[in-house]
Amino acid sequence: MAKTTDFTNFANERPNYFPGQYLLEDDFELEHKYLSDRQRYYNQSLHISGIIEGLEVEVIQDKKAVLIKSGSAINSNGELIVLKQDITFSDFKNVTNGELYIQYSQKQQVKQQEDVTDSYTRWIENPILGFTATTPENSVKLAKLTISQDTITFDANVREYSGLSLPNSNSKALTLRSGGNANSNLAVLTGSLKIDGNLEVNNNILVKGATSSLLGIGDEFSEGNTGGNREWMKRGVKIFWNSDNLFIGLKDEGSNRKDAVVAWGDDPQEDLRFINIQSGGAIEGNEVIRVKANGNVGIGTNNPGNYKLNVQGNQLLNGSLNISETSSPLNPVAKLDISTAPRTGNHPNAVKGLYVTGDFNADSDGIEFRHTNGTQGIGFGFNTIYAAGSNNDQDLNLKPKGTGKVITKGSLTIQEGKINLNGNQQIVFTDIDATNNLKIQLWTGYGLGINGSTLFYTANGNHSWRDHQNNERMLLATGANAGLTVKGTGTSSFAGNLTVTGSLSVGVSVGSTTNIDLSGHIQLKEYGQQKIAFLQARDDSSNRDIGLRIRTQTQGSTQRTLVDALTITPSGEIQGKIWYSNEYVWSNGQPEVKMGHSSKCVAFITYVQGKFAGGGEQVFTYIKSDGYWYLGGRQGGAGDGIVAKARCIGSPD
Repeated sequence: MAKTTDFTNFANERPNYFPGQYLLEDDFELEHKYLSDRQRYYNQSLHISGIIEGLEVEVIQDKKAVLIKSGSAINSNGELIVLKQDITFSDFKNVTNGELYIQYSQKQQVKQQEDVTDSYTRWIENPILGFTATTPENSVKLAKLTISQDTITFDANVREYSGLSLPNSNSKALTLRSGGNANSNLAVLTGSLKIDGNLEVNNNILVKGATSSLLGIGDEFSEGNTGGNREWMKRGVKIFWNSDNLFIGLKDEGSNRKDAVVAWGDDPQEDLRFINIQSGGAIEGNEVIRVKANGNVGIGTNNPGNYKLNVQGNQLLNGSLNISETSSPLNPVAKLDISTAPRTGNHPNAVKGLYVTGDFNADSDGIEFRHTNGTQGIGFGFNTIYAAGSNNDQDLNLKPKGTGKVITKGSLTIQEGKINLNGNQQIVFTDIDATNNLKIQLWTGYGLGINGSTLFYTANGNHSWRDHQNNERMLLATGANAGLTVKGTGTSSFAGNLTVTGSLSVGVSVGSTTNIDLSGHIQLKEYGQQKIAFLQARDDSSNRDIGLRIRTQTQGSTQRTLVDALTITPSGEIQGKIWYSNEYVWSNGQPEVKMGHSSKCVAFITYVQGKFAGGGEQVFTYIKSDGYWYLGGRQGGAGDGIVAKARCIGSPD
């Protein structure tokens, strides 16, 4: 909205003309001021500053200039700016990055008598076109230009277009204007909008806000935590009715997690209902799902009772059913309860699983899974797992599906007999030694053998793993010289942490090119009690100078391309590249240029140009209170064309 108007010199009178009237100069000036004051006041109060039409900007690269087309604009004083014809503009001075603008201007011209100073007969309005770092006050932006030696880069998104300004009681901006060049078909309203009639939208409705984006239906938005409202209800649709509240939207749960939620009600008795309305059906509709305030859900019923899920009707489950709940020994746990009759309580030892109850007497009473022929299957009784079939002597075959495993967690007791593998390989339990270790006999010594391979073999107090040709592949030595030796050319992998107490030697021979490949980072801890960690290059023979080189790998090749990034010579000299920034440029008339932070780099001047005539001309770099380096200077009283350039060395921000 326009600033408060000073009406002290506002014309509120105009000439009254009649036949034979003697008119003075003041009469004509008053007539013009009366009309001009009202027109400018109208433009200033009911419009906002910006382009009305035309004034497009086109770059002319071969001339290093721009073409500004004819058009019109209104400035913040309500003055109409008219550019009557296209103009080529190239007066960029020394500014390389700034804004192109148009400004209202009027001058007295056309003298009636050349020898009379104040005999001008016309006020001529010719706008001023300019280019500076920032557009002056009471001017209209046309474009943003970046100028290099050979090219001009043009950005039209800064163009400001005129619009409407609505008066209001608190002097807040309430405006309507276009979205500019970035959104030319978008009307942007600054402030709220109330429609007393219907609103019809033929496309999308987009509600955007930095902190809140809500589409409200019903009563006014409630504040705070009353009426079912919460501060986190910031993205979604809100429906209000008295103190009741329905929110459908997103809840912020941290970085990259926004949960979809439906929140309703402000009283415990209010439910969430899904109602099907059919044409010609029941007036109240057909309720299909009801969710109570305590989270109990009813499907086919409006009263789920004490059940978290109460489904009335047949159910088809195509997939898995996972029933899980944490419980204590004295409380029943999650179960699928199949009972011969409804029960009012649960046994304190009820367990997870398929819960079948009834008056059973035999171990085989329980639940069975059988083939359709009735002679094959498995059964679960009170104390047994048994073969379910017509033959009482039928064997119980436990086998995996496909290539899986049969796994027993806990103790496995075999009172007698053998464990048969593939019908011919056997593991025979033969003896327990004095230390209660189980010995498994295989050929000579003690070991576990499958298909001719010795997985574990004990000899001479050491333990080894051998292949089916009796070649030793891994040796675990015991005693004072205990250690692990892996033999062969294969790769040994460790899933988890590997802790080595002592030295870890890889490629110990001189000139060895053995690699250690790590995914992650290398962490070095304190060496001794010196409060410092060491990364050192060494030669065990101590008869050569050894340096340290750090390499990096470049991108974009199917083969690795290694680059020597940093070298530390034996004498401690560091050889490598030091980062430096692009050149920062400052010229007279521009504000000081912000460069890198002093904690990351050091700034130095690389170039100075201009006339230094002892009139206070300066070029300098310094650190401001925000910690950043700045480049600036002063033209002085006698200087001209002062330009300076600088760089930063160290590391980038």
